[in-house]
Amino acid sequence: MRVRHTETREPYAQPSVGFYRTIALSFLVLTVVLLGVVVLITSKKATITIMAKEDTRSVNMNVKVAAALDGKDSISGTVSSNVVNFSQKYFPTGSKTIEGTAGGEVTLFNKTNESQTLVKTTRLLTPTGVLFRLSDRVTVPANGEIKAQVYADKSGKDSNIGPSSFTIPGLATEKQKVIYAQSAVAMDNAVRQVGILTDADVQTAKKDFEQKIKDQYAVSSTDSMSKVVSVLNANPVVDKKVGDEVDGFSLSGTTTVVVVSYNKQSLNDLISGAVASKIDGSLEKVLNITSDPKVSVASYDAPSNSAQLAVSQDVMVTLDANAEKLSPQYFMGKTKDEIERYVFELDHVAGVQVDFTPAWSSKAPSVPDKIKVVVKDVK
Repeated sequence: MRVRHTETREPYAQPSVGFYRTIALSFLVLTVVLLGVVVLITSKKATITIMAKEDTRSVNMNVKVAAALDGKDSISGTVSSNVVNFSQKYFPTGSKTIEGTAGGEVTLFNKTNESQTLVKTTRLLTPTGVLFRLSDRVTVPANGEIKAQVYADKSGKDSNIGPSSFTIPGLATEKQKVIYAQSAVAMDNAVRQVGILTDADVQTAKKDFEQKIKDQYAVSSTDSMSKVVSVLNANPVVDKKVGDEVDGFSLSGTTTVVVVSYNKQSLNDLISGAVASKIDGSLEKVLNITSDPKVSVASYDAPSNSAQLAVSQDVMVTLDANAEKLSPQYFMGKTKDEIERYVFELDHVAGVQVDFTPAWSSKAPSVPDKIKVVVKDVK
């Protein structure tokens, strides 16, 4: 007889619906979280707006001008010189107008057979009633004439006259018809200016005279060539003393005038190179060159017919929006304070505004494409 054993097992427990729901919900939450992180990362942005001001940068250099190039800071050109003798009259700025006395020369006629003596201050009257007087005693010969000096009885411009005839009121009426005077030119030296000569008057006159000499030698520039004129060793002598009351003063002396002709483009090329060396290429850009360069003769070498020019050029510079120092990588992961401190340490910055998106972000994105740098010029 065989004995059989019957084995009974517990049936396999199937996962509950709640278990699957938990897994699904967990996956959903994780997906949402990951999506949120992705959205946060992709939506995070920073805009850095920099207010840039314009600044003037001066470039100063010495340039040699000679027939042949001589070194890197040289240009070809011609140099000539002349010795000039000069004299020029000037007037004090503090001058005042003084009414003088008109005067001049007349011819006295005597149509009688007897000579006629006229004493000093004898009156001579024009048809318009302007009275003159003889400066000295004269005797007019019979049937003859004589020249004499006269002056107006009153000072001022009312005594100015043109060529005129004169009667002599002191003679008898009949004699006035045959003894009379005539003038051939105007008498109008009735006004003059006087003033106290000051040192400022002398210095102003010296500058003006130097410019007058330059103007005499200045020649209009062409499209390719420019000229500069210099007055060397000008030390004019003044014919009056400071403090004197004068109606004018003169400057006179001898000086050397140097005329330098040079190629415009060659000088501009040298200036451009000097400008490039003066600016920070990783930060700045040249807006414009404000005017023509200021050029003067610093020295002159007569034996070699060469000269040194002192050249000064002003240029306007500002921030370059595409500069290396404003690249997004300089701002990645930085806070607003860090960005502001960095920007304000740069030249030409008038102000800065940092905006993060979302607004509650504390740092700039770590992706350069999400950082925008804007430069605005302010006057």
